[in-house]
Amino acid sequence: MTTDRTFLKKAILALLDAVALEQSPGHQESKAGRYVLISKDGTRVEIMFEKNDNAPPNLWCLERAAGTALIAAQAPRRSPAVDLRTKRGKEGELLYGRHSALEKMPQLGEADLVCFTPDSLTQVGQIIDRLRSVTAADIS
Repeated sequence: MTTDRTFLKKAILALLDAVALEQSPGHQESKAGRYVLISKDGTRVEIMFEKNDNAPPNLWCLERAAGTALIAAQAPRRSPAVDLRTKRGKEGELLYGRHSALEKMPQLGEADLVCFTPDSLTQVGQIIDRLRSVTAADIS
């Protein structure tokens, strides 16, 4: 992993630790950080950050929570719920189809998501600012 990417990931984790709560069942030690951000009106908004050294700095959230303006500005990768469990593994079992840390998250596990891959702390700040403005009506 490049020094720049290492620095960005550490800065993102520090920011998330400062503005969000650890989500139950907790973080994955080396793979992912599971967080709950409390919006300005008290709505709980789950986010997951891939902290694994081999992955880009992916930040996952509900597509509805991200909002169309943020999606247009940052062009995240969509991950619709209808694509879950559509592929089979070597033994014929249905595969979840996303990062394993998402599956156990109540709000994110089975929902339509977007995955942002920010290249600056400014972009992460824009995502967090948007998520902090989410209301319960936005995500229900």
